[in-house]
Amino acid sequence: KMRTVLFLLSAVMALDAAAAFHAPLQALPSVLAGRSAVAGARLGLRAPLGVSMMAKAKKAGGKKAGKKGGGGDGGGDDDDAPPKIKMDTDVKGTDVSSIKASVDEKMEKTVENTKASLGAIRTGRPSPNLLDRVLVDYYGSDTPVPQVASVTVVSATTICVEPFEKDLLKEVEKAIATSDLDMTPNNDGTMIRLNVPALTTETRAKYVKQAKAAAEDGKVAARNIRRGGVDAVKKLEKGNSIGEDESKGAQDDIQKSTDKAIKQIEDLCDAKEKELAKV
Repeated sequence: KMRTVLFLLSAVMALDAAAAFHAPLQALPSVLAGRSAVAGARLGLRAPLGVSMMAKAKKAGGKKAGKKGGGGDGGGDDDDAPPKIKMDTDVKGTDVSSIKASVDEKMEKTVENTKASLGAIRTGRPSPNLLDRVLVDYYGSDTPVPQVASVTVVSATTICVEPFEKDLLKEVEKAIATSDLDMTPNNDGTMIRLNVPALTTETRAKYVKQAKAAAEDGKVAARNIRRGGVDAVKKLEKGNSIGEDESKGAQDDIQKSTDKAIKQIEDLCDAKEKELAKV
């Protein structure tokens, strides 16, 4: 029994010694790999081709996933929505008269921009405005199709697009094909023909959603203009350039201008929704 116990103790000690010996060896490859990577970076060596391409693919995949899933800077925006028109909400003026004039001008421009945004949302009927928001890579600059091509409605279901420069034919075709219009461009080598399909229940709902979003953008811009105008008037009052009554009157006028612009935007949105509802 004593011999058996001594044998077992010897075996346990041998196993412990072996584990202690092998542990540093198991960590050695990762240590050497880390040192090799550092040394390679110092010498300007590149990673193996397979590793490099996998890294690029992973990076590209991450970007695509972020865009598709509404991540990144895009937030929760609809990927199919046309690009937004930048609204100018910066109110300028050195007195009440110029401030109110600036507010009125920017309110009118906001209504026009909202109308253009709504016009770019397609219905079941062809319209040259459908391509206003489709951007073409024109010598490195994103340019609306109507600025680089002639857009005409040739029938109740067809639009023709003829670039002013023949070299742009492929670029225009690509821009239309990758847009949110759900239309397949037919390139005959000279011009592009677009058949405008009837709206489905799904596409109709999508475009109604886009119309409401465009209208909301316009109303937000109008409210920002109002805020800028009111702040400018209050600044004059604080600096004793105008009295309290004049300040209140100016703020009331700015509010009326805001209400008018928002009502116009809501009317435009309602008209667009009715147009989309037509079968």
